[in-house]
Amino acid sequence: MADLAALKTELRDAIGDAQADGTYTDEAYDRIMTAIDALVPHTPLPRPIDDQAQVADPWGTDFAQFGPRHTAGKPKAHDNMFNFLTFGKMPKKPLRVVELLQEIHHETKDYNNVHLIETMDGETKAELIIYGRYDIPDENPQRYSVEFYKGELRADGMDDAALRKAFDLSEDDALVFDIKPPKLHSDVVYCDEDMRINFGSLGGKYVLHRLPADFVSVDL
Repeated sequence: MADLAALKTELRDAIGDAQADGTYTDEAYDRIMTAIDALVPHTPLPRPIDDQAQVADPWGTDFAQFGPRHTAGKPKAHDNMFNFLTFGKMPKKPLRVVELLQEIHHETKDYNNVHLIETMDGETKAELIIYGRYDIPDENPQRYSVEFYKGELRADGMDDAALRKAFDLSEDDALVFDIKPPKLHSDVVYCDEDMRINFGSLGGKYVLHRLPADFVSVDL
């Protein structure tokens, strides 16, 4: 029987071997991929479709590779653009991603990406939420097929005008908006009580940890 604790420790240690900017050397990246490959065959939940409640929860991102190899490490604080994160619905204005969360719920079928962001000067913090709904096809019991349908920019204690001003947005820039990108999927290839590994439809690989926190984007 595989020593899951040892395999998970190796993966966490490999992820922790990031450079100061959150990216990885080729050697560190290969170590992460090897650790993922070693752990995935031993998932305690080989058919998430049968027990979707085990996947439901808020999750924090420890490692994300959004497709190309050079994107590995981006869940660590990094600069980005509103238009990129909102499928082109918001303008090409800069922001800093502080943390990337994901919230899944088996009853509501929510599959939401919650970006904790701030202005480039760090003075204003906000949430940029991309709302999605999922289903799992019978023929692929690990595959969460996700349709993202709405985005929202919000910040506690700030009205819309102040929030737009902080992020240099115009009055015409909607803070709640519909989106209709192509349908995407993410395969939950490993899930236990505190760790989840997903393989995305665009070649991404993600390692997440379960959060002991309330949902911020799911209305229960």
